[in-house]
Amino acid sequence: MRTHTRPETDEILARRLKVLGHPDRLRLLRLLTQPERFPGNLVDPVRVGICVNDLAKAAGLPQSTTSHHLGLLQEAGLLVSTEHGSWRYIRPDGAAFAELGAAVKGLAP
Repeated sequence: MRTHTRPETDEILARRLKVLGHPDRLRLLRLLTQPERFPGNLVDPVRVGICVNDLAKAAGLPQSTTSHHLGLLQEAGLLVSTEHGSWRYIRPDGAAFAELGAAVKGLAP
């Protein structure tokens, strides 16, 4: 038997699904799952994240566009950001993606 979710949970799910509906954001997320591609990071790319500038270069996007897309993903609660001086590092929020996966799976009969 299915239980109904709270309206705010549905709103969070809808926001997260909507923000994933852009190919550049999906490309950035895929790059974030490949921290081994960024050995030049000054911090551990697995635990802390990947530098936004390095991510922009790897994605072939302007830094401003990359920051915009990452900001939307972060507002949706899908990313964790850490600042070290003037540098910003980003990594996926594993718990948020697990919740998202479970919520989408819960939509299937």
